[in-house]
Amino acid sequence: MLSVSSKTGAKVRRRRRRRGVKAPVPGAAKAATAPKNGHPGPHGTDHPDRPDARDAGTPAPAPDHTDHSDHTDRSGHSGRSDSSEQTEQDGREQDLSEQSQPDESGMNGSPGHPPDRSGTVGRATAPAAAGRTPGSHRAAARPGRSGRSAQQRTARAARQRAWRSRAVERRAMFATLTGSAGFAVLLVLVAVQWSPLVGMDRSVATWWTTVVTPGSGLADFFVVVQAISQPWVLRAASVVVAAFVIRAGYRRLGLWLIGVVAVGTLLEWFLKALVARPRPPVARPVSAPFGYSFPSGHALMSALVASALVIVALRLRVRTRGKVAAFVAAGGTILLVGLDRVALSVHYVSDVLAAWILAPALLGATVLAFGLGRPRGRAGEDEPERPRRRLAVVLNPSKVDDATDFRNQVERTAQRAGWEPPEWFETSVDDPGHAMTKAALAAEVDLVIAAGGDGTVRVVCSELADSGVPVGIVPAGTGNLLVRNLGLPLDLREAIEVAITGTDRRIDLVRVEGDNLETDRFAVMAGLGLDAAVVGEAPAKLKRRVGWAAYAVSIVRNLSFPALRVDIVVDDEPPVRRYARTVLVGNVGTLHGGLELLPEAEPDDGMLDVVAVAPRRLTEWPHVAWRVIRRSKDQDERLHTWRGRRIVVTAAEDCPRQLDGDVIESGRELRCEIEPGVLLIRMPSTDRHS
Repeated sequence: MLSVSSKTGAKVRRRRRRRGVKAPVPGAAKAATAPKNGHPGPHGTDHPDRPDARDAGTPAPAPDHTDHSDHTDRSGHSGRSDSSEQTEQDGREQDLSEQSQPDESGMNGSPGHPPDRSGTVGRATAPAAAGRTPGSHRAAARPGRSGRSAQQRTARAARQRAWRSRAVERRAMFATLTGSAGFAVLLVLVAVQWSPLVGMDRSVATWWTTVVTPGSGLADFFVVVQAISQPWVLRAASVVVAAFVIRAGYRRLGLWLIGVVAVGTLLEWFLKALVARPRPPVARPVSAPFGYSFPSGHALMSALVASALVIVALRLRVRTRGKVAAFVAAGGTILLVGLDRVALSVHYVSDVLAAWILAPALLGATVLAFGLGRPRGRAGEDEPERPRRRLAVVLNPSKVDDATDFRNQVERTAQRAGWEPPEWFETSVDDPGHAMTKAALAAEVDLVIAAGGDGTVRVVCSELADSGVPVGIVPAGTGNLLVRNLGLPLDLREAIEVAITGTDRRIDLVRVEGDNLETDRFAVMAGLGLDAAVVGEAPAKLKRRVGWAAYAVSIVRNLSFPALRVDIVVDDEPPVRRYARTVLVGNVGTLHGGLELLPEAEPDDGMLDVVAVAPRRLTEWPHVAWRVIRRSKDQDERLHTWRGRRIVVTAAEDCPRQLDGDVIESGRELRCEIEPGVLLIRMPSTDRHS
């Protein structure tokens, strides 16, 4: 046991020397382990388990090397010696002592103050003496995500891109060299009419003439395959695919697809004219081909197009199942077309083999020529100095029809614009986006995309207020009022493009409070009365089918909504009393269908607009509607507007309320105050706002 204890103590001392800790004072163990008040403990206090019970500056006690080998447990096995346990405890205490040590002198408490008689220090004494809070030494020692770790991520991403680039180029070079060498050998053998090759070609062609005879079902099948695999059909199909690829943002990949087909076509024509090999002689041909035989045009074009489409699928990051399906379909197509050419006796076996060997050589050479292995940007640059920005998407999955396609579009656009792969946060019924947006901010992203309806957008914008992180909006709701008021695109693809590549514009938000309402924010409008009732009673199924037009049904149902007695206070002005059907407080002014209820409202003017709609009877509704349609600025009891920075609306009784189209708990009051320029929002790059 003595040897074990000595080795353990030596390890602890070496660990201390590496950390630059002074050796413990001899005899300290004796004083530290002396009993106090009849309660012995390793710390010399009544509470040996508390790490703060011992002096932060007192050196750890020296290990006791006394032999305790005669202490055994009841089973007869020797237990661990007290000195070994004490040594490990000393090591743990020394770590705690180093973390809370106030200065180099090893004194307790602050400089100039004697240590406490009990030999203990309060919980905040050592950190206070050092001028920092507990745990600050850990925060200072640990690099943050925005500091060195961001540079490390950037460097690691650059290394990964460079490694992938080199791997692609090596494979392309290997395919080019091996394919070219193999084709050159076969070309020479065909040109010199090497007898073993010629004999094999003729024997295979003769055998197939006995199997596939004119009028047979097998002959009809191969004729159909021949028609489908015509080179011009494959070329046209590749051009169509290339157009879609270019439209999706992969311009270089689409041009490469067109280029490889064009080069293959020209090379096929050149080789056929160069070799001038006649077709296999057949007495009763199933198909009447024209032109020369070497190499097979059908086989070459099918191999080029099928293989190129597989490469496109890999570059577009198709899912695993899609990749497997692409490989299987491509391999099956290549084999079937090659078999078709030999079975119809329109090509020799060597013609098909030559096409199959030439195809990878062409693919590799064009990949190198078009630089598909190089990262995006200027040719040959990995751009390791520019950090890739980080993106988060807060998605309401119930609002997006095809979540998989949406994710693919966002990821492609982000990759094309030089962003890291997005981090995804999905909202839930219990949380429309508060926790998700906070998690995105905690991840220190550079942009948050809100994908959903007005409710999701409102919550995300509220959480991003004053954060300095811009929000991009992808509208997927019924009204999309903020998007319409700001002139943002409603098309999904265009909205994603603007959200990721657009410019930032500062707009206002509105802080709102009220009875039975926690402090919240909105970006569009808050309503009290008829407006909230219309929003709440609009049929959900109808909204999904016809969009904002579903509110028309709810309006008709609620035209008889009773008038409310409301008091409206604008800034420090005296309250104004109205009997209104609805009161709206707006940061912007356009409603569904392009109706401008608040024509002077602007999202960045630092002002709030409020309107009281108060027709006395049903017959006055057409007059109110006409004034809204023609954007009249006339003011009367039926339609009156005010402007200010703080708006308080108080009803005489509980009534429906809504924030940006989300119905909240009924109540009597809305207290609204403008927050100028607290939100950064993505706008189209042509927009002149900044």
